[in-house]
Amino acid sequence: MTVINKITTYLNTQTSIVPLAIFRMAFGFLMTFSMLRFIYNGWIEAAYITPTFHFTYQYFDWVQPFSTGVMYAIVIGCAIAAFFMAIGLFYRAATVFFFLSFTYLELIEKTWYLNHYYLVSLLAFLLILVPANRKFSIDILRKPGIRRAQVSNWTIFIFKLQLSVVYFFGGVAKLSSDWLLEAQPMKIWLKAKTDLPLLGGLLDVDVMPYLFSWGGIFYDLLIPFLLWSRKSRPIAYVLVLVFHLLTHVLFNIGLFPWMMIFCSLIFITEQEWRQLFKLTRKGDTFKTSAVKKTLPNGILVMLSVFFLFQFSLPLRHFIKTDNVLWTENGFRFSWQVMVMEKTGHTIFTVKDAKNNKQWKEYPSNRLTEIQETQMSFQPDMIWQYAQHLEAIFKEKGVENPEIYVDAKVALNGRRSQLFIEPSLDLTSLDDVDAVYDYIVPLKD
Repeated sequence: MTVINKITTYLNTQTSIVPLAIFRMAFGFLMTFSMLRFIYNGWIEAAYITPTFHFTYQYFDWVQPFSTGVMYAIVIGCAIAAFFMAIGLFYRAATVFFFLSFTYLELIEKTWYLNHYYLVSLLAFLLILVPANRKFSIDILRKPGIRRAQVSNWTIFIFKLQLSVVYFFGGVAKLSSDWLLEAQPMKIWLKAKTDLPLLGGLLDVDVMPYLFSWGGIFYDLLIPFLLWSRKSRPIAYVLVLVFHLLTHVLFNIGLFPWMMIFCSLIFITEQEWRQLFKLTRKGDTFKTSAVKKTLPNGILVMLSVFFLFQFSLPLRHFIKTDNVLWTENGFRFSWQVMVMEKTGHTIFTVKDAKNNKQWKEYPSNRLTEIQETQMSFQPDMIWQYAQHLEAIFKEKGVENPEIYVDAKVALNGRRSQLFIEPSLDLTSLDDVDAVYDYIVPLKD
């Protein structure tokens, strides 16, 4: 049997639906909580309503927010869809709506980009393709005929593979001299947590940043393989719990630790759940069944393209730049998780060469706090803001404004350094990608 035949047989072999159903419930309930938290914290106003200008993603400039009432309706609808997905009620429609609405909300404002927001969209898309409502759902009470005990292996495999991509490339992203040799940014972060009860004294020990840095790399690179293996899975999931609970306590990085804890449940088989809760009965068998239904060609092509991108995007920065942490060219969508501490400061100068006039522009006068903070060290956002200023001054009657930026950035404990060539007229760049050619090289 050829390798391709073996892979095809594996993907189409029938296995228990339990891990898929549990994953659906865990993901759905977590997303319900996430959207309600978004409303409670006032982030609808902060992200979509208060800003007078939005940093959109490249090729998605057309994605803009609606009125306050509509934005609330979309977020509330997204929360309801997540809850319906969790309980398995109108599952397919709910999952499609959740994917579309959540991804729309994510695309409005680049300032709020987080790795786990991106992961949510990816997992929601994959959930559209699988019959995760055939067990433990309201839908099977409505339509008993859809109940299933087994599904094809591929419906579970794709989630395992996606999570493995996150972990593995998160480890690859840490293979830098800052992380390995300087233990940065762990030195900065741990020193800020020395007042924690119990742990604080340990975090002040000089060797701890190195232990955390190297431990983080080994965890990210090895945990996918440990979770895939039946023999190592129990200890692997304990490591998942310990690692992500620790990151939650120490670094307060939002829902990402909980995402990985709950989503990693997909690796646990029905047999292991039964053994854990002592539900196994004499005579129970957990063998996989023969192939019953082949993976549809359309879905196979779609998944092939999907994972081609998943394996390619995290590597593109190796072609684009020699230091992705400094230039951020290829930084997003590449699982650069907790790899840098970066701050910046920008002042823009607008010149009217025709009338020999100039003005100083401070971003805090036109942007929200989080927008100014994120823009100050991200070249594409600096360019976008310059285009925004150009439009504003043209409306004021300045025919051809020239816009320059005095940008200083500090990375991983280094002193603040010049970031973008101050002699560059940002309005002379027609394409956002061109700004990366004018980044001043990092000085160690």
